[in-house]
Amino acid sequence: MKKKWVVVVLAMLAAQYASAMKIITLSKFQYGKRWAFTKEEVQLMCRPDHALYALSISTLMQYPLNEKAEQQRKEGHVHAQPIEVILLDDPDHPGQKMSIAPFVERAQQLCVDNTTP
Repeated sequence: MKKKWVVVVLAMLAAQYASAMKIITLSKFQYGKRWAFTKEEVQLMCRPDHALYALSISTLMQYPLNEKAEQQRKEGHVHAQPIEVILLDDPDHPGQKMSIAPFVERAQQLCVDNTTP
């Protein structure tokens, strides 16, 4: 009986965590020349602690978009790779990667608490 209770509690916690995390899917088509990733599509997510990630839909690998997420990656709290792994080179600025600023901004919008007026 105790095992069933533990399973029920864990399932409830997982459901609560999943509902608190917001996700949006973006594509290269939507951003055109501003697209920063080697993947055709990514999902952006905001975790409850405002850690922002890009998620490769094809590999399910996470990539940190802000310092909070990078810290979690470095500390081993999440299975993730550095964002540079999937960034395109900027054709207008040789030696630089494309800016992720529009994607960080969009991911931050997911963190806004919709319950406040």
